[in-house]
Amino acid sequence: MPIVSQNNGFLAEFAVFPVNSENQAQLVQQVVESIESTVKQHSGFVSGTVVRSLDGLRVTSYIQWADHNSYILMQPIHNFVPPDTHLFEIFAQEPKNRELHLSPDMDGLINFGIFKMKQPQNQARFVELFRQALDMVAGQPGLISTHAHRSLDGWRCINFGHWHSLPEFTAMDNNRPFSPLFAEMLDLADNEYQKTLHEVVFTTPLQCQS
Repeated sequence: MPIVSQNNGFLAEFAVFPVNSENQAQLVQQVVESIESTVKQHSGFVSGTVVRSLDGLRVTSYIQWADHNSYILMQPIHNFVPPDTHLFEIFAQEPKNRELHLSPDMDGLINFGIFKMKQPQNQARFVELFRQALDMVAGQPGLISTHAHRSLDGWRCINFGHWHSLPEFTAMDNNRPFSPLFAEMLDLADNEYQKTLHEVVFTTPLQCQS
C-alpha cells in the first residue's frame, strides 16, 4: 500500500480535479483507469492513490515518484476540467515519526488544506508559518497524522491530514489553534478551503525501488 512519510524520499504529484457531484463517480473511474493503463507503466512510478471528497465536488490523485526525472503530468481526462497539478515534497509531519498508510479500507478520513501562493517567492515564509501551525495542531483530539507538502515550483502548499472523524476535525476547525498565524498566512496565499473530508477509493501496490 502507498505510504506517506517525510522519510521515504519520494516526490508526490497532487492532481486536484473539481467536479459536479453527479459526475464524481465517473471521474473517479477515469482517473483510476488513467493510472492503471498509463501512469504506472512509467519508470520511477512508486504508487497511485485516488481520493474523493464526501461532498462530491472533488477528486484528487496522489502519485508518488522516485525522483523528479521520473515525474510525468497526469494524462488528460476527457470531458472534465483539467486538474491543478504540481509536484511536491514533504517538508514536515506530525507526529514526527508517523507514517500514513493509504488503502480503501483504512480507518479515518483525509483532509486537504490547499494553499495557493500569491507569488512563488512567498512560499519560503509560508513554510515557516506552516511549520509553526503544525506544532500548534499536534495533539488535537482526533488527529492521527498530518504531512505538509510544498510544490517544487513554489506555487502551492498542501496539508495532508488524517482524522478519526468529521466531528473531531470540525471541532478543531471551529477553534483553530493556529489562528494567531492565519492572517499572515492569508497575506501570502489564498486558501482553497473545503470543510468536507475525503475517503480513499483506490490505491496501487507499492512498487519496489532499487
